[in-house]
Amino acid sequence: YMESTLIFGGVAVSLLVQLIKTKLGLSSTSTMFLVVLLSLAGGLSFYLFQMFGLWTAVLQILTIAGAFYAFIVRSLIQK
Repeated sequence: YMESTLIFGGVAVSLLVQLIKTKLGLSSTSTMFLVVLLSLAGGLSFYLFQMFGLWTAVLQILTIAGAFYAFIVRSLIQK
């Protein structure tokens, strides 16, 4: 369970860094600093969510939102 969450968290951090890097045109040193900063922020958020029991709620909200988008919003957009 934890490994898959860390993998998805790493992917999210990577995508966010890539987006910020292309928008701002950062140097390699700035990019590495941003990776460290976002990784620490993501890890701290994950830890705090787990510590206060909010992680389960976050996962349920994301699952419901994804299902809502996949089944309802996409069918409305395609019509």
